[in-house]
Amino acid sequence: MKAIKMLGLAAVAALMAMAFIGSSSAMANNGTALCEIDPLMEEAGKHLDLCPEGFLVDHVHEETLEGAKGKLLSSVLNIECTVLFLGDVLTAGWLATNPNPLVISGKFTLSNCNSGCTATEENGPGEIKIVKEGHELAKVTFKYLWHLVCSGFINCRYTGTGLTGHGLGPLLSELETGDVLIAEQTIAKESGTFCPSTAKLDLDFHPLEPVYIGS
Repeated sequence: MKAIKMLGLAAVAALMAMAFIGSSSAMANNGTALCEIDPLMEEAGKHLDLCPEGFLVDHVHEETLEGAKGKLLSSVLNIECTVLFLGDVLTAGWLATNPNPLVISGKFTLSNCNSGCTATEENGPGEIKIVKEGHELAKVTFKYLWHLVCSGFINCRYTGTGLTGHGLGPLLSELETGDVLIAEQTIAKESGTFCPSTAKLDLDFHPLEPVYIGS
């Protein structure tokens, strides 16, 4: 009887271990999704950050706030421009076949720059990757090449590869639609003349419509 009891306990422990591993794997595969509505749903007493099918965001339109341009800060010149991004979601992170990160491919447009400067994106499309880190919280990384020309003497190309932003959905953001904040992150010079080897980007931009961060 004692041996049978021990075998029974061992079987229960094994089942519990399998359940834990399965649960952990499921959580790891939840992925990231952008949602048109609050994805926090309640099922069997549990809160799930699952975006309902039919409410997934597949096109993103983000821009800087009026009166709060993006800033490229350097030892030579501080450049301020309005920044716009239009992109399409390439992967739906909530699908088992498309794990994290969620990838958005699109185009950055920079306009209304100060100090007689112009800025354009080159070697596009640009790319944004989003990884959900918590409820309405995400890590946002960028890949792009911006060409800056100022008053005929500054001619620089800066790459945003590896640039990391802090994404907040509408439920945590101070803005009604959510936002992505990049606080003086270092970007590297790819080529150019009269350009510091590095500069810092300060950028806060937001979607035109509410975009929630789900799974």
